[in-house]
This record gives sequence, C-alpha cells and structure tokens, in this order.
Amino acid sequence: MYIFVIMELGSRRIVHFNVSESPGLDWVKQQIREISPYGQGPRFLIHDNDGIYGQFGIHKRDEEGGSFRCSFDMWLDKTMGIEGIPIAYGAPNAVARLERLNRTLREEALNHFVFLSEGHVRRVCSEYIKYYNHARPSQALHAIPDPYPELIKPPHKDGMVVALPVLGGIHHDYRLVA
Repeated sequence: MYIFVIMELGSRRIVHFNVSESPGLDWVKQQIREISPYGQGPRFLIHDNDGIYGQFGIHKRDEEGGSFRCSFDMWLDKTMGIEGIPIAYGAPNAVARLERLNRTLREEALNHFVFLSEGHVRRVCSEYIKYYNHARPSQALHAIPDPYPELIKPPHKDGMVVALPVLGGIHHDYRLVA
C-alpha cells in the first residue's frame, strides 16, 4: 500500500491523504485537484523526485520560457497555477517535517496492525491523522494542539479529565470536560 500525504508546512497540519495499491500520475493529479477546489489551491507544492511524476531527465523548457524537471511540475504550473518544487536528489532532509511524519505514522499507528484491505489502512490513517491534527502536541507550536470541534467551548473549572481512546486504545487524548 502507498499512502499519499499533503502537509501544510507552516502549521504541520495534514491537509489531505489517500491510500492506493498502485498509484500513478493520474491518481496523484486527482489528489491535487481534491485539495484545490475552484482553483484555490496552494501557491507552492514541494515534492520528491519519484519516477511517478514523469521525469524528463533534463530541465524541459516550454514555449513561455518556463523550466520543468518533470511533467507533473509542468501540469501543476499550466493547469493548477501551482509552482511545483522538487527537492534535490538525495536530500530527504529538505522536507524534514514530512519525513518525520512518515516515521511517526509508521511507528505510532501502522506498525500496530495487520491490515486486511485498503479500506482498513484508510480507516487507521484517518483516525491517526485526526489525532495528529487535533490532539498530539507539537513542541514547535508551543505544545498547544487545536481542540476537537466539540471541545472548542472552554470546559468548566471543576471538570474531569477523560481519556479519549485513539486507535482502539493504542494512544489516548486526555481532555478536561464538564
């Protein structure tokens, strides 16, 4: 299984993910369309140099003078109005936050299950990403996670601490409730 993840680097929030047994360039393009409704997508998209993106081998110039390393970058620019930025070859630290997410997702969620189907992988990833975005504290963001929508209203001062199980109890999200 392949897990495709789009992260907003400033907030470290997972914006979109999907799972596929055999992703192709058309499938990746569809994922970009899903995060860009009505043409209001991101300004830049940093991606690796996977062969799935239709590598040219050398920079290819278009008739307007643009230079592209792969057909995916050309499609992003011409169709979506997004500037594709491929990371340098052999430099995974260029997207260290996403590399860290890959490791965290694998170690804290995926390694704890034997998956039976693509849907099973999708459900586990969905629950973990909800936990990652709303409950898991980030030291870079001063350890203050965004609250779940149902917990936005401040709790009473004399509330109880409850443990909300995540992934069947592998993790817990501790919250003060009324």
